[in-house]
Amino acid sequence: MTKLPSAMARLLGAALLLGSASALTLSDPKVYTVPGADTRVAAFLPGGQVAVNADNGVLILDQNLKTVRSWYTLQNDVTGLVASPNGARLAAMTRSRWAVWDVASGREVRSGPSSYDTRLGFDAQGDLLLQDDGTLYRVSVATGQRQEVLGGGDLYDVAVSPDGTLLVALYEDRAELVRLSSGEVLAKVDVAGEAYEVAATFVPGAEAAVVRLDEQAVILRAGQAAAEVEGGEDLSTGGSVVFLNPQQFVYAQYGEGQLYDAVSGEAVGDPLEFGASGPLAAGPDGTVLALGRTVGRLSTADLSAPPRPQVTLPSSNALLGAFVGGAAHAGVSEFINLKTGTALNVGQTSRLSNAEAMGDSVWTLNGLSVNVYRAGKVTRVATLDEDAEYETLHASPSGQFAAVSGYYGAALLDGRSGKVLGKVTETQLKLEDIHDALPTLDGKGLIIIPHEGDLFRYDLGTKKRTPVFKLPADAEAYELQQSPGGTLAVVYGTEDDDRVALVKPGATAAFKTLVFGRAVRALRFSPDGKLLAVLTGDAQNALQIYDTATGALLTRTGTFSLRTSLLVWSADGRELLVGSGLLGQSGSATVYTVKK
Repeated sequence: MTKLPSAMARLLGAALLLGSASALTLSDPKVYTVPGADTRVAAFLPGGQVAVNADNGVLILDQNLKTVRSWYTLQNDVTGLVASPNGARLAAMTRSRWAVWDVASGREVRSGPSSYDTRLGFDAQGDLLLQDDGTLYRVSVATGQRQEVLGGGDLYDVAVSPDGTLLVALYEDRAELVRLSSGEVLAKVDVAGEAYEVAATFVPGAEAAVVRLDEQAVILRAGQAAAEVEGGEDLSTGGSVVFLNPQQFVYAQYGEGQLYDAVSGEAVGDPLEFGASGPLAAGPDGTVLALGRTVGRLSTADLSAPPRPQVTLPSSNALLGAFVGGAAHAGVSEFINLKTGTALNVGQTSRLSNAEAMGDSVWTLNGLSVNVYRAGKVTRVATLDEDAEYETLHASPSGQFAAVSGYYGAALLDGRSGKVLGKVTETQLKLEDIHDALPTLDGKGLIIIPHEGDLFRYDLGTKKRTPVFKLPADAEAYELQQSPGGTLAVVYGTEDDDRVALVKPGATAAFKTLVFGRAVRALRFSPDGKLLAVLTGDAQNALQIYDTATGALLTRTGTFSLRTSLLVWSADGRELLVGSGLLGQSGSATVYTVKK
């Protein structure tokens, strides 16, 4: 028999394992779209059009805010969006990739990987400006050829004007206003404190910019000393600056703000309230857009008036999901029937902290309230105290019990009786804090992940602690799930990768450890406990299914448009919902058929 080369043998062995372990397949993916995209950045185009992000999508909207073109080829949230001065090209970036499109044809013309400090802009001629590892480069969109512009490895951050003529460059000790064509420094200011990013808004028709750093805000104007903005230490880089005219600008954050004189930097009048709480963006024609979970136009004559018109854009991910009555439900802030579009009443969701669907129940943690939905009825199980700072919620496989936890405490709840079965604090457990907690199958205790140390069971009646999993040295656990039969799946991180330990009932060591090159986003046991679905941050084959008894990989699939942590099985185990669309198309949730 001819011996195969080792690499080929490994590939063949993996293929045989995948094919022989089970006939399990994930097929017939159905993609559904729900509203509620988070829009944070905008770039204005000629003719009254505007480009905005919708999670990881990039959309062009017309004057009535209707979508005329879209791209869904980026996998993570869009953090930067710029248009060339003539509007012919559009560039966007995520934490992992940037891309440039031709607006007229919709064709992608250039792309590349993003690094820790990547920033994008266009010069006046329409060539891409790319910051990479402390240096700003001019990149030919046609050829991809790079030419160094400034920085020499010392550049911390940069912001380019919409017309491509100016930029603000941040270094360790100073910020500079620079004319791009000549490289001339027009104005500069010494940096107070330690600033690692800069937000700059350029004055219309002038060589000037309002510059916000970590501990200061100034107006840089060509040939003049920097003018301090009154109260500039409170003007966060996370807020918005928009010019109402060349003489005045508004700073806004969380629906509040202030009007300022654009020459002196002095505050004008009383504090303002806006008709929107999200970021603001101003176009060259004086248009002011309010961004966030909706996109709308604000009236510059009355910024406190509600935006008109106002639209909700399609989301690229679903944060909430459940199978109720055999139907898949998913959404950003509510549980929407994906086939009918109607919302499920699971109680108030306006301040939702966490939610989980297990068995025939949907549990929700809403501020200090815990509700459970079952058979068309919503029951308030508990009103919690503030001391524990509850953030996490996990239900038992049957859906009867749930555990809520925060840094300073955990509680066990019974959804059928509506009672709080017990509470425990980190002081009582002699812990620094609690990372997560899971209800035990018998409803008598909690399985706890501490800030440091091994996982343990805590019996609320006897106050006895029992080890359930001993972590490897220098590992940190951050999530766990339990099958109906009691098998634990513990997610923990090492310096090199994420791992999932499969631990049989009564054992404290894993019988199988699954290793992942990218972060584990979510994991769920099937209703019968025989399968474990794992959702990872991989660009391809992010969804993987394992045999719970052996740890064998049975199948894998999925190139999702946005990384998500929503993963839900149907009650019969025949469907699996992932809270993300598929790369390249609009979509918020994908439902797979599971065939054995």
